[in-house]
Amino acid sequence: MNLHLVFPKLPPSPDGIGDYTARLAEALAGRCRVTILTAQDSHTSLQGVTVQQAFSTAPTRGLRGLLDAVAAETPDWLVVQYNPFSYGRRGFNPHLHRVIGALGRRHERLKIALMVHEPFMRASSLRAAVMTTWQRWQLWRLGRCCDLILCPAEAWIRLLRPWFPKIPMAHLPVGSNIPKVPVTRAAARQEVGVAADETHVVGLFGRARPARLLSFVRAAMQRLLDEGIDARLVYIGPSGARVRGELDAVSVLDAGLLPPDAVSRHFAAMDLYLAPFKRGVSTRRGSFMTALQHGIATISTGGIHTDALLRDAHDDAFLLAPDDDAQAFVDLVLALARNPEHRRRLAETGQAFYETHFAWNHIASGLLETLASEGVPTPQAYHSDSV
Repeated sequence: MNLHLVFPKLPPSPDGIGDYTARLAEALAGRCRVTILTAQDSHTSLQGVTVQQAFSTAPTRGLRGLLDAVAAETPDWLVVQYNPFSYGRRGFNPHLHRVIGALGRRHERLKIALMVHEPFMRASSLRAAVMTTWQRWQLWRLGRCCDLILCPAEAWIRLLRPWFPKIPMAHLPVGSNIPKVPVTRAAARQEVGVAADETHVVGLFGRARPARLLSFVRAAMQRLLDEGIDARLVYIGPSGARVRGELDAVSVLDAGLLPPDAVSRHFAAMDLYLAPFKRGVSTRRGSFMTALQHGIATISTGGIHTDALLRDAHDDAFLLAPDDDAQAFVDLVLALARNPEHRRRLAETGQAFYETHFAWNHIASGLLETLASEGVPTPQAYHSDSV
């Protein structure tokens, strides 16, 4: 199988979907021929993957470079990684659906899949209500050009099914974008700046977007301190000012935006990881996946976006509180902080749960099986020297 992935950004640019694209491509390499078509002129080396700067997101004709790139070597599948803001200012590029549609018309044997990481903004303000209007139209036009729609969470499938009743859809979750590096707990804690073993290191990772329930984190940290538990919150990400502001009197060790290996070492220092989200955690939350991958006892929230797979794993691989019940979340955090044996069990089962369902080789296999079910056979092992 010859597979092309499309996304404007790749590592080292700080973009979660760019990281996802790179990690997925590396997991696919060796099983099929993989090319990434991107707008970026330089990138981190990816083993077994061809990377081509093929287009730009300029609002004029920048995306038309995809037409020439696909014509030069028509793949079996073109998989477009989609977040509206990645392709245009304010989440809109009028040429995107036209170029993708033209590719489908020009290449009869080409199949096109759309991976919808983010569909559109919620109408949470007047500005957002205006932006979501054109973003919804863009997604509707783009989806109609495709043979398959992939979603990282079941909630997106439920959302988009009425839009595209005749187009096959499949669930393809995200994995952790952070490679796990070997490091001792003592060395990790020294790097973080927490030396005392009696200090509980509580982790928070990723952008502080509105969906994150930072009020839950603040209440949980305050409760630990009120109960006399020595706890330190370590935040990793670009939103330090907002996190510090939202957590008010809680002391925050702001690690900032770190390279992947440093992120992994910071996780190795943690005792607890907090991941409360409005509408619940889902299989599209990469920060949540990173905590499970690193074997950190994790407390999150359940809600309408929480996948059945995650609901079934509650109390075994991690803990979930209702997303509208801050007190329940705080109680879970306090109980877990007081019970090291429970933390150990959650850490072990959570890590095993991640490896079974969300490791990159598993995600790559799921993608290939889905593509095969839509008409292209599952490939045998691919070797570059056989071409």
